[in-house]
Amino acid sequence: MTEIIIVGEGNDTALERLIKSTLSATYRVVYIKDNTMTDRGSGYELVCFDSRRPLLEGVENAVVIAKRSAMILPELPKSCTVIIDSDKPGQTASALKNGTAAIDCGFSPTATVSFTGETDDSLVISLNRSITALSGREIQPLEIPCPKRGADTYTLMSFTALRLLLDDFDSELGKLM
Repeated sequence: MTEIIIVGEGNDTALERLIKSTLSATYRVVYIKDNTMTDRGSGYELVCFDSRRPLLEGVENAVVIAKRSAMILPELPKSCTVIIDSDKPGQTASALKNGTAAIDCGFSPTATVSFTGETDDSLVISLNRSITALSGREIQPLEIPCPKRGADTYTLMSFTALRLLLDDFDSELGKLM
């Protein structure tokens, strides 16, 4: 089981839609938000907690994703990996203060995850430096074409960063690596 903690406003649902629709094809996705739990798919279990201000006591080795709407992240255990918007100074400062491993997503080519091309219905997302997936495999820089599916650029970049961390072999992303 992998815990994914999503921080941000409840009405910011683009990431939730992507996780439920895409990852449930490969994983069992348990999504907990606003005292509601949904359970989709089968296979390795991903437990997602979506909250504006999550309590992270006792949480270890989780992936924390800051939505665009998240301003400042809660106190994070050092064993977590956080995916942040590099264009939001509060998110960057929170990650640095906590000393957690961070994957920054943004419009700058110096961000770990950025994009190199865009059309009306797709985005070419770029992993600009290697990262270590949760499986321990090192993922080298690459470019990944992604359909927009109605999501904003940061949400697509953070979702792709999550899939890279999951070392998502059985998905369309895994086939590109």
